[in-house]
Amino acid sequence: MPNLTYKPYNSAFLSDTNTGDITGVLGTQGQQAYFPRILGNGGVPVAVANSSAAGILTAGTFTLGTALPRIYPAIWLYFPANAVLNDATGGLYFCVMTSTTAGTCYQGKQGVANGVTTAFQPTVPTTLVAVVGGNAAYTGSTTETNLVNVAIPAGTIGNNGLVRVTVNFTTNNTAGAKTGKVYLGASQVAQSSSYTTSTGGTTMIGVRNAGALNFNSSQIVGGTATGAAVYTAVDTNVASFIGISGTVAVATDFTIVEGYTVEVFPRD
Repeated sequence: MPNLTYKPYNSAFLSDTNTGDITGVLGTQGQQAYFPRILGNGGVPVAVANSSAAGILTAGTFTLGTALPRIYPAIWLYFPANAVLNDATGGLYFCVMTSTTAGTCYQGKQGVANGVTTAFQPTVPTTLVAVVGGNAAYTGSTTETNLVNVAIPAGTIGNNGLVRVTVNFTTNNTAGAKTGKVYLGASQVAQSSSYTTSTGGTTMIGVRNAGALNFNSSQIVGGTATGAAVYTAVDTNVASFIGISGTVAVATDFTIVEGYTVEVFPRD
């Protein structure tokens, strides 16, 4: 019977100097290999509901004034204050569409006025109970609304790591401006093109720590700042977020986040 031989895969593990977490391996020749991770990945759409002449009815049903591009079996929509009975701030609600304009809104609100402020990645709820609507017309929000928040644990990126964000936007074809933005904490690091007669696009952004946990540089592929670096000073040694927002200039328009991926490539 022949002898079985093997080669050692690594001589040591690499760990984050700030958190102590294992982030990669050190090869026998001294080469470093870090483990990439996905912090957030979603395909359930989320958007701001455009204006409705009837509003949300008692049984939770509603009809949008502008048709969406498809019949969504699952979508989160931001409704303004009082569209849902006794909701004085507004927020994001899970909805099931039965046509491109008609749907039902369900309980389990996320966020408040202008969207979510804590970790939120849209998923399909396990229990669906219809809301009670306000039975009155509402005007779609034209204020920037935060639609997704992906948590970044403290120290995850490392001193020289990278967060890569990819976002797919869908908009309607009108003259009104429709935009999407990406944030690291409270600092904007990317903005999509200002979509008008186009129907959306994809934004990809790389956010790097440049030798320190609070010295960040960002580069966008596509959008209004193509090729230009954005410098921020977000302390990633404390827990933070990647935020994705949508804004429309006209209340009858829409910007939909169709999907997103947030990946981290840690390095110290």
